[in-house]
Amino acid sequence: MNGKNFEDTMKSILFLLSSMIGNPVALYYSNLTCCASTTQDLSDFVFEKNVEKYKPNIITRFEYQKQTKEHTQYITTINVLGRAEVYLVVTEMNMPLTVLDYMALENAVITLQYSFMETYAKNEIEKKYQRDIEYSLLNGLLTGDELSKAARMLKLKDTAQYCVVSFHTISSNSEDYYTKEELEEIGVIEGEIQRLLPDEHIYRNLNQIVCIHEIKHGETQAGFREEMEKLYQTVQKQIFHRNKTTDFQIGIGSIVNGYGDLKKSFKDSKKIIDYMDMLRYLYGDKNISVADFSKLGFFQIFEKIKNRDELMEYVPESLVKLYWYDKEHDGELIETLQAYLDCDKSANKAAEKLYVNYRTLSGRLKKIKDISGIDFKNSAEMLAVRNGIVLFKMAETL
Repeated sequence: MNGKNFEDTMKSILFLLSSMIGNPVALYYSNLTCCASTTQDLSDFVFEKNVEKYKPNIITRFEYQKQTKEHTQYITTINVLGRAEVYLVVTEMNMPLTVLDYMALENAVITLQYSFMETYAKNEIEKKYQRDIEYSLLNGLLTGDELSKAARMLKLKDTAQYCVVSFHTISSNSEDYYTKEELEEIGVIEGEIQRLLPDEHIYRNLNQIVCIHEIKHGETQAGFREEMEKLYQTVQKQIFHRNKTTDFQIGIGSIVNGYGDLKKSFKDSKKIIDYMDMLRYLYGDKNISVADFSKLGFFQIFEKIKNRDELMEYVPESLVKLYWYDKEHDGELIETLQAYLDCDKSANKAAEKLYVNYRTLSGRLKKIKDISGIDFKNSAEMLAVRNGIVLFKMAETL
């Protein structure tokens, strides 16, 4: 909801309302960032624990809430076409609100709602057009003159370097079905990313938010990943603040020359998210949520293999034997082996990690040796086994 004319209209309404009711007024987006205010305070809005529903002593069309901080605040929710919410907040700093004040507030909300609806509709048309162009560009659907025209419209250069970043949100249910509330939350996250990256090309496709980033002069891969780590922390903090449980992840694609190869970088950014669990195991850090394609290292060679059976040919025979044993006996030998290696071959630590006693863990390790013939003292074999477990995880994605 940008545009100088709209901002001027919005501020005029707020200042008029403030002068009528004698108290400061502010407007906040659904992600609680300040849209406009009649004071110098443009900080994010915070819902307090004491917030409660409130009904003014007039016939009203809108929902009101009330909370007490240093001064009492009255919060009105402005619904925009059922797709977005904006909060109008009056802080009772100078004088108590009267019935006439609430009437003025009600009329201001109606005027703001119409202004938002008009601007929202215009922006949605523009966003959809740009979204269609970016979708076609990233998926390699454009060639020749169409590709050049799309690049000019997005101000992309054939001589620049780019990488595509995928911001992914994981559904809370096992069937990967997104509820209406989850999709609304993704919309809020999209707004936060646009606020944090105002100069980037941001585009959303259902549950996925995508950014086309131009590599700046002197910018390093590690430096950009650090920027994305900071963005992740900021967005995750806001998710936690809203009491949501969204699993938010960031995948950074490979760096490509010119806009013609954006499709490759886009595919790589999605792949790295698919392999996030594998990377957490590979680096021994279950909290990894931001990764670039280069982190796959030499496993990029195996990533090109699209047939599960072909990929399994590179897994050591000892692991394959354990796999089939687990499959036939509903066992946990590979999981036990992985925990044992993660714990630097400490049986006590592995037992704690798996929530079993030492005797049970020792019995499983003996069975692993008997079935597979693995020599735990052979460092080269242990490296092959560890890599084999990673290949197992890659095969699970096929």
